[in-house]
Amino acid sequence: MALKSVRCFLIMTMILGILIGIQIKSPYQISSDGSFIMRDTITKINKERIESYTLMKQKKAYEREIEKLEDKTSDENQALMEYKNKADYLKNLMAYTSVEGPGIRIIIDTHDDRNLAYLMEERKLFIILVNELKSEGCEAISINGQRINSMSEITLAGNHININAVAIAPPYEVNAIGNSAKLLNYVNTKSPIIDIMKNGYNLSINFKVENSLILPKLDYIKSPEYIKEVL
Repeated sequence: MALKSVRCFLIMTMILGILIGIQIKSPYQISSDGSFIMRDTITKINKERIESYTLMKQKKAYEREIEKLEDKTSDENQALMEYKNKADYLKNLMAYTSVEGPGIRIIIDTHDDRNLAYLMEERKLFIILVNELKSEGCEAISINGQRINSMSEITLAGNHININAVAIAPPYEVNAIGNSAKLLNYVNTKSPIIDIMKNGYNLSINFKVENSLILPKLDYIKSPEYIKEVL
């Protein structure tokens, strides 16, 4: 009887040990351990996703700022280019820079010993000729190397002519940049003042087409004192 009781106790102990072992290695415990690892991994992944999303938002914000700056820079560059073109045009117009281009050269002289300066000034022949050339599309004019602009003066000073306060002497060389064919046709066939100088005053007038005329800038620049830009 005692032996039977011992056997029962041993069997019960073995069964209890097996049950405890099964409990320790049960799927629940494994799942519990796995769930903890998974939760930690998911937490890290979510954190990285949040950081990536934040960085992506910042990147897009920076890209928008860059686009705005590029657009602004482009607009500013366009405005600067327009101002530069306007400034260059005004500089050329006022003879503040040397210029080059096709055109014609006109040489005016006498066949005798007359004072050509007095005749040219008294009859305003230079002024009329300059105006005619401008009316035919001439873009730049010089007389004996003196550029003509809106503030140039052509005056008689004793026995010679002054242009831009610089004395010039005959023969007079007028260089005109523009459409050379049009200008040559005009002075050859249509210009009233050329006809008057040749046939009325018996002056020597010669023309020559030039593919490249270089007109120097003014040595002395007069700055406007009273005129102001109207905005």
